[in-house]
Amino acid sequence: MKFRLSTPADRAVVESLWDYCFEPKEDPFFQWYFTKYYKPEQVLLGEEDGEVQCLTHLNPYTLRLRGRDVETSYVVGLATQPAARSSGAGGKLLAAALREMRQKGQYIQILMPSKAGFYQPYGYELYCHQWRETLSLDALRPLTEKNMRYKFVQSFQAWKDLKQVYDAYTKSLSGYAVRDEASWHSHIEAQLAEGNIVLCYDCEEPVGYAFYKLGDPIIYAGEFIYSSWKGKKGLLAYMYNHRSQGDVFQWNEGLQDQSYRFYPDGKKGHETIPFMTGRIVDVPHCLEAIPYAKTVRQEMVLHITDPLAEWNTGWWKLTVDNGCGKVEKTTCRQGVSMPIGSLGLLVWGAVQAKDLAFYDKLRGTKEELAALQEVFPPTSCFINEWY
Repeated sequence: MKFRLSTPADRAVVESLWDYCFEPKEDPFFQWYFTKYYKPEQVLLGEEDGEVQCLTHLNPYTLRLRGRDVETSYVVGLATQPAARSSGAGGKLLAAALREMRQKGQYIQILMPSKAGFYQPYGYELYCHQWRETLSLDALRPLTEKNMRYKFVQSFQAWKDLKQVYDAYTKSLSGYAVRDEASWHSHIEAQLAEGNIVLCYDCEEPVGYAFYKLGDPIIYAGEFIYSSWKGKKGLLAYMYNHRSQGDVFQWNEGLQDQSYRFYPDGKKGHETIPFMTGRIVDVPHCLEAIPYAKTVRQEMVLHITDPLAEWNTGWWKLTVDNGCGKVEKTTCRQGVSMPIGSLGLLVWGAVQAKDLAFYDKLRGTKEELAALQEVFPPTSCFINEWY
């Protein structure tokens, strides 16, 4: 199979596969995406005998990873022609995407899996889960805050207030997308194409916002962000006032939130959902791109196996000093052994080394695990990008 970036002439097949695998052409999001967001040069095609068999969109993002901005591509809309399924085309496309990103100087990758089990053998591991909360609108009453002010957002003009709340929410988190003015323009346009946006204010201070869609019986918020507990209660009060337009409110939020402990009925409506996988594109460049605690001084040998990117497989020496990492090939054959997916979980800070060892996701001595723990401390991971 041959791979190439698409051109404007490929638009019909790109739209056709999206229509077949995801939203139909008449869907508001489809219309917005292919009118305002789609760029042919960001789509990677796989061809056999001149026919497109599979494709994926590589949408550029900046992630805040352990406090540092890192460029990446979000693998979106990975689609295979029905006749080419079960032929290995998906794995070949993922490998081609890694090569393409490496050439661009992007050393990590993110992907929202429809089914994590398909991607895990290829080195994609879930670094971000979210809570999914489902409560009846009547049950929201004890959780509401009065005397809040609301703005029904209908244009791009409110982006600075949205950004202020988002930045406050993500301040202590890792793995999330950095949103600039252009990014907010896209988010607002996409949401207004198929739903609504509300901003919540405490006096003149923006303290919460929700991207939501009315539905009967469920009102659903795909983005529910706040800077304080008062802001969250203000948003819940806003939704409570929609009792004539639905029965249930459902929303997603980061796992760092623990307010579910104070819900009147904790027996139902609170669940976790898998959200985003992360993957390392290039081991040495990735480990040299991320920051480390300035107090850490460690030297370790890592044996990495990668089923898709042969350039990652091998023995690497990582030296960490004064907040920086240096990586080089080594002839040493003693060290921590792990697949590329486990290294990704360490880099994101989603799982600790001792826990990966417990689940047989890496092998090392007690001393090596302690060193890994110091080099890759856990973080609170969050991301809420959908395309």
